Amino acid sequence: MLGQKLTNKKLFLFVIFVCFLIVIFIFKNLSIKFKKNEYIGIFFKRPLPLIVINPGDNLIVSGSFLILIENEINTNSFFSKIESKNVSIEGKMVKVSGELKTGDGTNFIEISNKPELLRVLENQNTYPSEQTKSKSIVLEGKIVDLKCVTKNDFSKGCFYENVYKGLIPALRVFRNKENIDYLLKIKDFEIINDYLKNNFQKTQKVFGEYYYQNGFNVINLDSISGIK
Repeated sequence: MLGQKLTNKKLFLFVIFVCFLIVIFIFKNLSIKFKKNEYIGIFFKRPLPLIVINPGDNLIVSGSFLILIENEINTNSFFSKIESKNVSIEGKMVKVSGELKTGDGTNFIEISNKPELLRVLENQNTYPSEQTKSKSIVLEGKIVDLKCVTKNDFSKGCFYENVYKGLIPALRVFRNKENIDYLLKIKDFEIINDYLKNNFQKTQKVFGEYYYQNGFNVINLDSISGIK
């Protein structure tokens, strides 16, 4: 009986030891998963708040990332608050704490909602915003909300929710075996309301003025029509 009790005690201690190792392993990996990295790049407000990471002499060949704010809805409001306390950060080198994400065609960086974690590295030197000449364009594709794409949620509910909470609309064109996103600058949101009511997720023909700005394709939207 005594030998049996000692064996059970050893087995119990062994199980406890194994569980302890598992807990350490889980917490170690969780700390790696949720650790945010620091990135240095140039901040621009257009076409939407973005950061150009690892910029060279030519910004067009650099990595451009649209900015999302952790637990924040309005990105423009966040940066307006920062600039109300400091000078403009447009075209300046900044350091941010965040996480890189992809919209399967468009790159994002979700940065901390703590303003003190955004640091301006250059107060005097500024980099010019780059934009090509605009030209008329007609393209066919599907209209998506890039915020929903980052969540892998293509539902109408997600699209509707973001219409008044920081919608990032884009025309998604599948070309050469990859998705190419054209950010849509929309003046008349009745176009989007009509799309959601009558043509959601259907291929659309988009008319507007196209230009390339700070690493992103942009269309000033004039109108859309369904493809029969």
